[in-house]
Amino acid sequence: MLPDNTAIAIELLDNFPDAMMALSPKGTVVYWNKGAENAFGYSRDEAMGRELTQLIIPAERLAEELRLFNEVMESGHSTFESLRKRKDGALIPVDISTRVIRDAEGSVKYILSSKKDITYRKLVEEALQGSELRYRRLFESAYDGILILDGDSGQIVDVNPYLIEMLGFSKEQLVGKQLWEIGPFGDILASKVAFTELRQQGYIRYDNLPLESRDGQVRHVEVVSNSYLAGQSRVIQCNIRDITDRRLTEEDLRQTNQRLERALAELLTKTQELAFMTQQLWQASKLATMGELAASVAHELNNPLATISLYVEMLLGQLASDDPNRRPLLVIEPEVERMATLVSNLLLFSRRSNKQISTLNLGEELTNSLDFIQYHLRSRNIDIVKDCAAVLPTVQADRQQLHHVFLNLITNASDAMPNGGTLTVRSRGGAMAGGEPAVVIDFSDTGIGVHTDDLPKLWEPFFTTKPEGKGTGLGLAICRRTVEEHRGTIEIETASGKGTTVRITIPATDESIEVAE
Repeated sequence: MLPDNTAIAIELLDNFPDAMMALSPKGTVVYWNKGAENAFGYSRDEAMGRELTQLIIPAERLAEELRLFNEVMESGHSTFESLRKRKDGALIPVDISTRVIRDAEGSVKYILSSKKDITYRKLVEEALQGSELRYRRLFESAYDGILILDGDSGQIVDVNPYLIEMLGFSKEQLVGKQLWEIGPFGDILASKVAFTELRQQGYIRYDNLPLESRDGQVRHVEVVSNSYLAGQSRVIQCNIRDITDRRLTEEDLRQTNQRLERALAELLTKTQELAFMTQQLWQASKLATMGELAASVAHELNNPLATISLYVEMLLGQLASDDPNRRPLLVIEPEVERMATLVSNLLLFSRRSNKQISTLNLGEELTNSLDFIQYHLRSRNIDIVKDCAAVLPTVQADRQQLHHVFLNLITNASDAMPNGGTLTVRSRGGAMAGGEPAVVIDFSDTGIGVHTDDLPKLWEPFFTTKPEGKGTGLGLAICRRTVEEHRGTIEIETASGKGTTVRITIPATDESIEVAE
């Protein structure tokens, strides 16, 4: 046979996890399930027949229990939270639900009460309250602006004091408004397009945005927006950091770096200028020393060479044309002349004679120099191409010194074309580096050129690229010094196998002459 309903109900109550108990109308325990044993530590035998005030009601809760018992008897049911005491004296929070069970005549049969241990729930609630309190404190005291939006409507739910101060709006003016209704955000973060993007992506970051306060003050801010669920609702949190001071510092640092870079560039330029001046001073010192040595050697050699030349000439005059002794003398004679030329160059290099300055037309002086050496060039199969401007400004210069420069450069060009070639001489109006009018003369040959590595050495005295015995190495050094003494410049453009161009620029006296491009 199946058990009756009462037996089934008792079995169910016995296995119910919450504490279940039944009281008589007088308040004594008539039923105590296993859940009650586990919750309060009293066995069923210990609890039966005793009043709850003797078991689980704390002394400080007796008045509350009496009041609630009377209310239950009148209303028939009651639900509330309270504290109850275990057998070991520990207090536990419980959720109490009490109901009066009456018989058919309406008399109280017994009082059924369940008591659910809510210790864990209380701990969770306390932890949540603590977390909310900590969050609120952080929210209120943060040194960043914090804005909380409804994730669906975009309405402002909350705003912290820092952002209120930054924007210049009151909290009442912000809360409940949609973000794009607030002036500072109208065209920035919360345009409807950006808000839609934020809802879709859940995250948006702006590294540098201008944010204007209500009083018109513009601050630069960094904005990070996140979308997340808070319970069943989606919210958007916007963290707004004022980076104005940081930007000012970065700008100051950038300007400082620029000033340092400019100072470093200027220092580098000065260092290069100093190195160049040092090189020039060293070169000048070396030239001065060489000049003194050259003058001394030249003077010492002049007299012996003159004596040798005189005696060679005298001996040749005494010997017949078919005399075999003439041959050694004919070999000695040109060598003596070559030595005399070398001595002459040494004296010219070392001597700073007084210049005879006059107004010159360099076109005419170039023509005279070319006419003077024309036979030498023609005999070596060298064609001359003249490309001279019809009108040139005049210059103030020493005619003899410039003639020496022209002849030296033409001779060098001739030596660079041993198998013949073309020498092109150009003259035109030009300008110095500072814009001063000048005459520019180019000597361009089609010769063997100079190796690039040798270019810096070409101006050094006694350096030559010619075969041994063919040059003294003084020609270009003399030319350079002469041109610079005339406030001019001399440059060489060359490459091995591609010919050489020497360009001389001399300041002009007539500023009305048009400068050639």
